[in-house]
Amino acid sequence: MLDVDKSIKVDGLEKSIIDKCKQRIIAVAVIFFVSLIIVNIKLIDTSKPLKAKEQIVRDIKKANKRGNILDRNGVLLAISMPSWSLYKNRDIVYDLDKAKKNILKIIPSLSEDNLEIWLKSKKNFQYIARHLTPEIAKEVNKLGQPALKFQKEYLRVYPLNDEVSHIVGYTGIDKNGLAGIELKYNNILNTGKDIFLTLDSRIQYKIFNILQNGISIYKYKGAVGIVIDVNTGEVLSGVSIPSFNPNVYHSIDITPNQITGSNFELGSVFKAITFASALNENIINMKSQFDASEPIKIGKYYIKDFHPEERTLDLEEVFIHSSNIGSALIALKLGKDKQSDYFKKLGLNDIIESGIPEVQYPTFPSRNKISDIHVATMSYGHGIAVSPLNIISALAATVNGGEYIKPAVVIDPKLLGRSRIKVFDKDVSNIMKKLYKSNTEIGTAKKMKSMTYLVGAKTGTANKNDGSKYSKKKVVSSLITFFPINNPKYALFILLDEPKATGSVLGRTPGFNAVPLSINIINEIAPILGIKSTINAEL
Repeated sequence: MLDVDKSIKVDGLEKSIIDKCKQRIIAVAVIFFVSLIIVNIKLIDTSKPLKAKEQIVRDIKKANKRGNILDRNGVLLAISMPSWSLYKNRDIVYDLDKAKKNILKIIPSLSEDNLEIWLKSKKNFQYIARHLTPEIAKEVNKLGQPALKFQKEYLRVYPLNDEVSHIVGYTGIDKNGLAGIELKYNNILNTGKDIFLTLDSRIQYKIFNILQNGISIYKYKGAVGIVIDVNTGEVLSGVSIPSFNPNVYHSIDITPNQITGSNFELGSVFKAITFASALNENIINMKSQFDASEPIKIGKYYIKDFHPEERTLDLEEVFIHSSNIGSALIALKLGKDKQSDYFKKLGLNDIIESGIPEVQYPTFPSRNKISDIHVATMSYGHGIAVSPLNIISALAATVNGGEYIKPAVVIDPKLLGRSRIKVFDKDVSNIMKKLYKSNTEIGTAKKMKSMTYLVGAKTGTANKNDGSKYSKKKVVSSLITFFPINNPKYALFILLDEPKATGSVLGRTPGFNAVPLSINIINEIAPILGIKSTINAEL
């Protein structure tokens, strides 16, 4: 097993609860395995001949058990269960027709035509069926055919099905990892060593189900939900919807990992970075004033507000009203070089190395091509695209005292706590906490005011770009929430891809979808995290 740092834990965990969770998951794993192999025996693809690579002579050895993948509390996320695979050697099968008939009775899912070809084969090794139960293997063995042999293998089982699939990944039939942690740590797992993730399966379950159920209400095509510890970079939850069941991945389409492997224009959540950067450079302060009485012109382009106030705004008002004009004016004061430097310090223009192998480079204009209009629009997240894990990690630095910490999904000393970069002063972080809190009281996230947990948040809305133009109907809705905001420990980032205004849902912006979903999520996960209601606490 990997050496797990026992100091890494979630406050408020009760041992009895954890033990019950372990027992439940183990029971689910066993039940799932039995049902899987009884109902739908996983065989080689009988619809076409085996590939040449699979037809080579093999040295049959006892299969090594692949290491388990577990969450931070020891709950099994991936486990290898023993099974038997049937193969034929070069010996002759006696009474071929009778043997074929009897095998098909025992394993009816086999192709009769292919089975006859395999039984006639003179190859030294020819798979007939993979991952059989001991009962089925016993029945085949009773046929008394010396040419039919068995190889002990291990079937990879994922007890939580589709809840953690985009992070855990999956293996192929020959047990090598093909995606996620299974791929990234393939060599370690193949030695039999276990891998512990920073994930909390209880939190993962809550977020997955809330976002999955939210589809029927908000009609979005996809969603992402991430929770991180803002002080350590540990990823406690990473949900990407639509998901897939890694137990049956071979029969379905694998959906993209939107946590790290997809980029999105995220809109106004970027304003928090603009504010923090300018505050850190002493370019602005809480008394600064910005003329938002009318759209501003930069070259041939006009920048306007979604809900214009049409007056002069102070810094707090620019934030809570999410003024594009005010944010653009701040960014122009900051300048392109300083703006680019802060983006770089916050990891926004590079891939995120968290332990998940599926990554995509952020989309930014080339630095030497950045003009004033780019500076202005990037200040509110237009024209740049990053992954959800990129943005939540960057925004965490605005409330944790100013440190950018690379996120990690694996309890690995090489990943955890690395590269702590001081980006913002502590005073800047304190101001940002007040701005986030104000936004939940009188700003675009004001529906969160009634919560029994002290939170701070910033909304983001961005029109989707289909590659040639921006859609007027399709948006990406997002929300970053920190809790408890007086002493931030955790950040929750929610992204909804193309939510709809239907029925009782009056709009597509975060106030109508991401905000109520985040309220539900925090109400569910805060007790698990040991966060107490502090509604009367003061910053």
